[in-house]
Amino acid sequence: MPPDTMYRAYTGEVGGNSLTVAFSLAETDELETIVLMSFGWGTLFITGLAIAGGALLASRVQRRLDGIAATMIDVSHGRLDARIPLIGNSDDIDAVSAQVNAALDRLSALVEGMREVSANIAHDLKTPLNRLQMILEQAADKTAAGEEVAAELSDARAESRQINETFDALLRIAQIEAGARKARFVDLDVGSVVDTIGEVYADVAEDDGKSLSTKLVPDTKWYIHGDRDLLMQMLANLVENALRHGPPGTSIELAVTGQDDRILVHVSDNGPGIPAEEREKVFQRLYRLDSSRTTPGSGLGLSLVKAVADLHGATITLEDNNPGLAVVASFPAVRPPAG
Repeated sequence: MPPDTMYRAYTGEVGGNSLTVAFSLAETDELETIVLMSFGWGTLFITGLAIAGGALLASRVQRRLDGIAATMIDVSHGRLDARIPLIGNSDDIDAVSAQVNAALDRLSALVEGMREVSANIAHDLKTPLNRLQMILEQAADKTAAGEEVAAELSDARAESRQINETFDALLRIAQIEAGARKARFVDLDVGSVVDTIGEVYADVAEDDGKSLSTKLVPDTKWYIHGDRDLLMQMLANLVENALRHGPPGTSIELAVTGQDDRILVHVSDNGPGIPAEEREKVFQRLYRLDSSRTTPGSGLGLSLVKAVADLHGATITLEDNNPGLAVVASFPAVRPPAG
């Protein structure tokens, strides 16, 4: 054994003699050295693995953040169709990316809507503006000739009123979409709103050679959270739309039904209806069917209906009434107010 080897010794009396027994600690020291080296190498391996894993994870996260940054740069440069790529593992970055993509979808839709509105304004308001200009020029010519211009001034006033009403409707839709009226929301019985509209327009429909009826379940109240004035405006637009485009003899029906946790408001008629391929387009601002361009109106009635429905968390669907059109507005129901 090496001279510096350590031993553990035990001494005792055996048969009147002193007996000493010792064993070397070299194997224990060697085992300790092996264990320490194993722990050391294990620590180095785990540390290296953790560093490599962290670097790999950081690189992966950085690539995804770079993807988000690249998408935002594309959007800032006008590429509104750019979207953040998702890897589909439902982690936090994917969740945030999905929310950003949804916001970009909304932004893209709004910008596209603005483009369409601009084009529609240029298309639909060009005619009344040109007509107004012609009327004013005729009035100026007659004034210079000393002739009466009362008829031209009356026509000009009617044209300018129609143009103002169009821009007022556009402004009202913008205010509704901005949520400016939500402060006036209360829990209300939408059945009473439907009943009021039915009473107001029944005589109007009769004078126009048409009929309007209201179908409500007796002693039943249908509560939603909303603005009564906006709801009346929405239903009035739907009824006026049916009256304007329906021929004499058209029957219009207002009804309210319940379905699970939704309340459905129906406005149906047996008029000409709307072709299936046009039903989504009619909610666009200033969009008008070719068949309705000769009738009064700005093409904003259904746009306002859609804006009011969206503000109330409702969905609007246009269905075939065989014949005619059925408009169904589905609102989230609320519990009746206490008392």
